[in-house]
Amino acid sequence: MRISIILPTYNEAGNIAKLIKAIHTQPGLKSYQLEFIVIDDNSPDDTAAEVKKLTKKISVKLFVRKNVRGLATAILHGLKKSTGKIIVLMDADFNHQPKDVFRLLQPILNQKADLAIGSRYIPGGGMHVTEANKLQFLLSKYGNYFVNRLLLNLPIHESLSGFVAFKRKILNDLDTNHIFRGYGEYCIRLLYKIHQQGYKISEVSVNYGKRQYGQSKSQLFLMAIDYFKTALKLKLQLLNAKQN
Repeated sequence: MRISIILPTYNEAGNIAKLIKAIHTQPGLKSYQLEFIVIDDNSPDDTAAEVKKLTKKISVKLFVRKNVRGLATAILHGLKKSTGKIIVLMDADFNHQPKDVFRLLQPILNQKADLAIGSRYIPGGGMHVTEANKLQFLLSKYGNYFVNRLLLNLPIHESLSGFVAFKRKILNDLDTNHIFRGYGEYCIRLLYKIHQQGYKISEVSVNYGKRQYGQSKSQLFLMAIDYFKTALKLKLQLLNAKQN
């Protein structure tokens, strides 16, 4: 079975090759045909050059976007270029750890779920909390509770991790152009829409790793506002649909 692993990148020259090699050598994944798809937004740090070095030994497809930027649209580009029956979305900075990829796939491979998401907020999950990221952790934890349980009534504890695996077939029932836009809020739209379609969602405990190289591109407060607006818009759409 072929599994497509989609990796959007921007200035990840110090991480991307190490990450792909680490995933490729995971014992549980050796019996599967892995297809790595890197969508790079024309990184000035030669991320693309690092990826090209791998293509002779590992199945890696590289696409460099010179006139377009953005996390969600990069993922959409990767989806359109992918051929796997199962698709994995993850960060390229070791936030999502290679050792967790096979665990994330288990509910799907065992036919217990159509989509699995890595969660920090179920037993066994977590992240290394320091004074520097403590605010981020608290905003994420309670923001997830507010969005998932109070607004959207999703049967999960985390909808923002972006560490997701799913069966390709679910894309047939989704408006991917609508879902994959903006930044990380695409993950809320993805989970909400497939839940509405009746697909099964499973959570897998994960522990966030440390970025090994470079700096995060995330802008915490702007992201929080965008996530809230996205969830509120979905809630209003649901209420309007019920009234009509």
